[in-house]
Amino acid sequence: METAKAETRLLSPRRIPFGALLAALLVPLYLYCLPPGLPPYRDAGEMASAAWTLGVAHQPGYPLYIIAAKLFSLLPLGNPAWRLNLFSAAAGLSAVLLFWRLAAAALSPAAAFFAALLLGFNFTLRTVSSVPEMYALNFFFAVAILAAASSGGKRALFLSAFLLGLGMTNRMDLVLTAPALLVLLWPEFRSGGPSGVLGAALFFFLGLSLYFYLPLRSSGWPLYDWSHPADFSTFWAVITRKSYGSTLDLISLNYATGQLFLPGLKYFALHLWNNFGPALVFAAAGVRFGWLGDRRRLAASAALFVFSGPVFIFMANMPPNPHALAIVEPYYLLPDLAVAYWTAEGFLGLRRLYSRAAPWLAALAVASALFVLYNGAHGSYRRWLFAAEDYASDVMRSVPPGSVVVAKKDVQLFSLWYMQSVRGLRPDLYLIAQGLSGAPWYQALESRHHPGLVLYNLNSGGQEVWRAFVAGAPGGVYATTDVELPAGTPAAPYGIVSRLYPPAGAPAGQPWPLYSFPRLDPDYRDFFDKDLGASYAQGLLAGAAKDSGAGAMTGADLEELRLASLMDPDLPDAPLYEGFYYSARGDWTGAARCFRASIDIYDRLLKLAEKYYSLPSLKASLSAASAYAWLNYGVSAEKTGDRDKAERAYDMALSHNPGLAEAHYNIAILYWNRDWGRVRSELEATLRLNPGHVQARKYLGELERTGRR
Repeated sequence: METAKAETRLLSPRRIPFGALLAALLVPLYLYCLPPGLPPYRDAGEMASAAWTLGVAHQPGYPLYIIAAKLFSLLPLGNPAWRLNLFSAAAGLSAVLLFWRLAAAALSPAAAFFAALLLGFNFTLRTVSSVPEMYALNFFFAVAILAAASSGGKRALFLSAFLLGLGMTNRMDLVLTAPALLVLLWPEFRSGGPSGVLGAALFFFLGLSLYFYLPLRSSGWPLYDWSHPADFSTFWAVITRKSYGSTLDLISLNYATGQLFLPGLKYFALHLWNNFGPALVFAAAGVRFGWLGDRRRLAASAALFVFSGPVFIFMANMPPNPHALAIVEPYYLLPDLAVAYWTAEGFLGLRRLYSRAAPWLAALAVASALFVLYNGAHGSYRRWLFAAEDYASDVMRSVPPGSVVVAKKDVQLFSLWYMQSVRGLRPDLYLIAQGLSGAPWYQALESRHHPGLVLYNLNSGGQEVWRAFVAGAPGGVYATTDVELPAGTPAAPYGIVSRLYPPAGAPAGQPWPLYSFPRLDPDYRDFFDKDLGASYAQGLLAGAAKDSGAGAMTGADLEELRLASLMDPDLPDAPLYEGFYYSARGDWTGAARCFRASIDIYDRLLKLAEKYYSLPSLKASLSAASAYAWLNYGVSAEKTGDRDKAERAYDMALSHNPGLAEAHYNIAILYWNRDWGRVRSELEATLRLNPGHVQARKYLGELERTGRR
């Protein structure tokens, strides 16, 4: 009976205008801001490629998304990536409208409209609703499960269980809604007894059975077949993520349990402010009114918030750096659901309690919605975002036919996958994932699809492995700028790739005029956009660094270094090499300016490393690199006659890297003919750190012969 009444309330005509208005506001907004093609976002290129080819994605396979996205992609609308972006937009919008129906049935249409509008303007939801990934569909299932559980009755128990199981074939973290479901469905569990629990379990596993897509599809060796889960043991390892290996998601293992909980809460609180703003006042009031009203409903929303918010943040234990935050942010959408519901309940309760203040409450609600919309306006507008496809196209136009291209980072690699397997660009190329190259399943997969190529473990192998790999690739091997090469590996930079072990007569010049610089967003709003810009900057830097090492830097190199600084303002080596350009020409004032700019960037990076709780190895690496910039700054100061500044610079170099022998040597030369005791001690320190330092040994010998003290 209660279920029928709830459904009647949901379909009440007086609620229809609010739903129609909500759709009229959000649907055009979401469609207008959609990226025109593949957006640069985490695993977007992989998921788009796997969906288009009906493959097996990375663990745990995401069969629901793969199948649903494939079906949606059959619509004859736009290019493949845009269709998949549209699929995510449809899922996100459906979730918001379904949330409105749920809140309107329990509270009021106006209060539900206000909360749903905030949810629709949510920057995180708008982001995941514009990329070909699983997050928007996951959000829809979270709302659908809560709506089903709120309807009451035995049907609600079985439907919620089925939707939970089915939704977990899209993303496993949907299990974080289980405590809320248990609270909502507790009366049904009690009245249903063991048979009800058994029935719910059967429906749950019925939904979860979609995972059997993985071994069935894997047995046919699709183009993308992550871990090849064709047998039971591998299948089980895949759906439990035991075979995922070492990824950024596992970086939390480097920190003590709970070490990053408070920093994580800080950024979560900032997320709530950015996506609810002043409406958090309504949310706080909603908790109070929930306590005075339906406490079971409050307990369910609180369980959803606590388990998917603070508990998840504690378990994730991720450092608060831009990459990790970009990974964690989509998980905030589940607790956002609880906050949105509290917002609606608080608005309704305050309006009833202070009826004369209704216009002011409405004004605050409108101001909150505009605040959230403004906060995400720039980053959500992706209508001209071509960066991922432009990057992949630029890589592909840089290499000759039949080449092997090795890439490592997710966005860079997966964008190449998409352009080749979905858009059909450069089918002659062999695209190799460095991080996967040592996995037996990946080697077996490549041997089936590229039988002429012998693959080695390029992730941990030394120069001998790379040399053997290059020798077996007649078309040549090229590495993108994100690939980690063994020290000393011969490489000839060519745009945003490098030819490994280049033969004599390798192509001269650079392909920059062929690239798509005008379509790269200069703002780089999010981490992934910025990282692609950094790939171009690294390529520009590599070419100039090669010329610098050969003593052949030109004005063209200088222009490329300045362009690199524009593409990536956090690249300290760009002004460093510009300083080398000026010092080679005797312009020590210009050199000092550039070395100082490099130092300032390093100082900023070191502060960020502390703020982001970076690992000690990264901070030590930055500090040592900063010491080299200080060393060169000291040389330029010395050349301009400022000995005091030079000594301070050398001291700073040693404070950043006590093992920098050259700083001790430069101090020794600085004190020559001024303090022979200091000269001797600095030369001895130089030789302790670098026994092979020829000049230090020569001058120390001269001191011994002349008896200078």
